[in-house]
Amino acid sequence: MADLSLSIFGKSLTDLSYADVTNFFTTDHGESNTVEFKAYSPQFGNFNQNIKGIIRAICGLLNSDGGIVVWGAPLGTVDQATNEKKFIGALAPVPDYKEKDWMINKISDSITPLPTGIKVSVLQNSPAENIYIIEVQSSPYKPHQFDNTYFVRLDGQTKPAPHYFIEALFRRITYPNIEGYLKIEKAGLIQNPSRYYLTVRIFLFNFSQLQNEENIKIRLLTVPGVFQSRMGNQDPYNHVQDIGMLHFGLVHNHTDTIILTTQELAQSNNIVRISLTYTGKHSPAKASDYTINLGNIDLGNPANTLPMIVEMKENKLFAERQEQLGTTRESTLQSALGRAPSN
Repeated sequence: MADLSLSIFGKSLTDLSYADVTNFFTTDHGESNTVEFKAYSPQFGNFNQNIKGIIRAICGLLNSDGGIVVWGAPLGTVDQATNEKKFIGALAPVPDYKEKDWMINKISDSITPLPTGIKVSVLQNSPAENIYIIEVQSSPYKPHQFDNTYFVRLDGQTKPAPHYFIEALFRRITYPNIEGYLKIEKAGLIQNPSRYYLTVRIFLFNFSQLQNEENIKIRLLTVPGVFQSRMGNQDPYNHVQDIGMLHFGLVHNHTDTIILTTQELAQSNNIVRISLTYTGKHSPAKASDYTINLGNIDLGNPANTLPMIVEMKENKLFAERQEQLGTTRESTLQSALGRAPSN
């Protein structure tokens, strides 16, 4: 989740002050599915009763897209023209001071299953004037419940989750976030002066904290050129590798060398295009595409390879890639069948 405090207040959560929040509400602001303003009001009872509304809001954000709760905001007033609640003017701060860790423990103990990704900042103007800013990450453990009820953010409000929403959360499909990158290790002339070589290293990362990926297949395509490890194969332009399991926090990497003739490079104006595609048992197929200009090779310093990469489009879903290429269902079928498909 992006730094919501920065996007709303212009400062990160750790840099916020009480005055910043006071100044923020000199103009009116509305709520959204990721922002909730809560005033402290005696009409809601004491501190322990007021905080229930805060935990309910946090539960709703955990089950939705995450967001931020400002406790101590002004009392909202309904705009008669738009029927929307606006928040402006004097703050309604919380009279009780609680340390950040106390708040996090209180929230965590009240919501099941145990939530993660919650940050709290306590801003104090006086012992009886406190504002609590709570940032909430969308939870990978959803759905959560508070007080035996599932909550969700709908239309800018925290509401009990409808049955269909809870069912969708229980049945949701998530995918490991696998990312792949290519790095040119070195480039230069082979002993045969009519050939060049490119040594490339492939990196594959798993950035999903809760999901390992398995049965991962990597495919490299180079045009022009031949992979040294594939010399003599019928499909010399492709390099395919199976790497099995990839755990969170670990990186898979391997190297291979692409051999190019001076004739091939003359025909391509020194341009080499390398496509790295990869997928796994649970993750969608992605591609990282690179355009390399061997005319930028530094023969005196083979390690200086960055200037050679003149274009890169990394970690694009196949659907995004197809859209960028203008590929449609109709054009795919036309190419495969040699005719327009019937309706």
